[in-house]
Amino acid sequence: MPDDHPAAPSDRPTEAADRPVHHVYYGLSPDRPAAFTVPPVEATPDTPLPDAAPFLRVCAGAEEPSTVMLRGAREFVGIWRHVYEQRPKDMNKLNEQLSLYTWFIDREAVGHTKDVVYQEDTPLSPSTYGQWVAWLVWKYVLYALRQHDPEHGERDAAELSWYIQSFDELVTAVRAGQLRLPDEQGDEADGAEFPPRRVWPEGYSAATDDESRSGVTPGSGAGESSVGNPATGHSDNGSGGDSAQ
Repeated sequence: MPDDHPAAPSDRPTEAADRPVHHVYYGLSPDRPAAFTVPPVEATPDTPLPDAAPFLRVCAGAEEPSTVMLRGAREFVGIWRHVYEQRPKDMNKLNEQLSLYTWFIDREAVGHTKDVVYQEDTPLSPSTYGQWVAWLVWKYVLYALRQHDPEHGERDAAELSWYIQSFDELVTAVRAGQLRLPDEQGDEADGAEFPPRRVWPEGYSAATDDESRSGVTPGSGAGESSVGNPATGHSDNGSGGDSAQ
């Protein structure tokens, strides 16, 4: 998933669809299509885009998932735990699973934000909502499994805290119409980012739209963090944030 983004299913279902819509989903190879049935989008504009709290409750087992988004998050928990414990050399199948659940969550996010009004110059976040959920769950899994490890516990707690705060900042900005979400995973060559490294695109921050915000200036890199890549075992910014150790 970090480096290869399968093509999204074709022909999105319309809101008025009364029956499940059939899709052909192409994985890493067009020679291996997987057909499946997708129901209409569950999320509606009258319910706000969820912040980090419900996802964390599902990760902790404190709440049973009651929506497509939360069920996707629970699947992420199992996938990431497998990645951490088994450290598979071939991530292709797991990347396909991660991309698929990310797509399901992004699809639901569109339902939540359908009525949000954006200005013509509203910036586009570098990462999708589903990608933020996927990496939030990864950071939670790392913290849960290594919290008593003196070598990693403190750093994992700090990175999880950063992701929670950043995720909530993302949601607040999107709900207010200050930031748009990509509908689906993009190409990193075009500026898309996975893992998520910042809430706002380069040159933007919350201060761009709200001068009363203190301590953050446009283009300052606020909202960046040391993040590890489970498929490579390396930190994305050279700070030593090895996620698989």
